[in-house]
Amino acid sequence: MSFSGKHAEYYDLFYRDKPYREEADYVLGLIKARRPGVREILDLGCGTGLRCLELARRGYQLCGVDQSSAMLAAARQHLAAARDILSADIEFLTGDITTFRAASSYDAVISLFHVFCYLTTEAALKQAIDCSFANLNAGGVFLFDYWHGPGVLKDPPARRTKAAENVTLEIIRTSIPQHLPDQHLVKLSVALNVIEKHAGTSYAAEEAYTLRYWFPDELERALQNSGFKNVQHYAWMTQSAPGPEAWQACTIAVKPTSSISFGKGNSDS
Repeated sequence: MSFSGKHAEYYDLFYRDKPYREEADYVLGLIKARRPGVREILDLGCGTGLRCLELARRGYQLCGVDQSSAMLAAARQHLAAARDILSADIEFLTGDITTFRAASSYDAVISLFHVFCYLTTEAALKQAIDCSFANLNAGGVFLFDYWHGPGVLKDPPARRTKAAENVTLEIIRTSIPQHLPDQHLVKLSVALNVIEKHAGTSYAAEEAYTLRYWFPDELERALQNSGFKNVQHYAWMTQSAPGPEAWQACTIAVKPTSSISFGKGNSDS
């Protein structure tokens, strides 16, 4: 899935209150507990790059990957405007989170803000996990977040309306979900009503997405089948396992320091 069109154009406006700083600290805390010497991080599905900028501000080398040219254009604009970050500390590349292969490997791979929810099949999930494994150094850490299945089933998605504005625009976004619990899918219809303040004109746009919520046990199996070890799950922004009420969760796993022919009975030594 690739954000394009109006969703990409107005993405930062709708999420300008997102606590990127606090989330960066949280993510780094989980990663450094498993790999204290982490220096280079690959962000799969980096979006408009603001998460990469926060991590770079803390002294890390970042590579942000996304398949949306519109999102990457915004990311590069943010980097150019950030006077406190050296452009050499961040690289933004076009790529798919299921197939991307970096020129060199990383100490950590992250994929956040529910990017993994746009992987709607177990085959796509395996490809993304294999991709992350391949891009990690031995002993590297993989962290991703997602909609937590038990929370979604307990509190199913509902119609939501959100407004955002700046000096030139006022936008109303209406999200209408169709829940398919037997498939663990949510089909989301998004309608945008945009008012251009100075011109006094307005227009509408519609986009549609399909998302999948995941369960920790199925994620754990997939990670272990791809060679990861030490899999742990957290309710997002906490140090606790996700309970049945948690909608947002994250999972973290480690690539073994040696993994010869994983999946054929060998273990890390």
